[in-house]
Amino acid sequence: MLRVLCCVNKGYLDDIEVKKVLSFEASMHAHLKDKHAALLAKLEKDRAMDKDAEAQLAAAIADFKKTGTY
Repeated sequence: MLRVLCCVNKGYLDDIEVKKVLSFEASMHAHLKDKHAALLAKLEKDRAMDKDAEAQLAAAIADFKKTGTY
């Protein structure tokens, strides 16, 4: 849930067509699980997002958006 809220609050969905948001979300989750499992584990464990985790998540989302696989 934190991942999706971060995307919305930080404007990562601003350039995504509304009809593609659900696909974006599902693909982003898969990407994060595959490429950034340690970050997801930290977020799940801490149930909070510190500045370092926020920066890592922002970089991971930007990396995912470059793939265009949504």
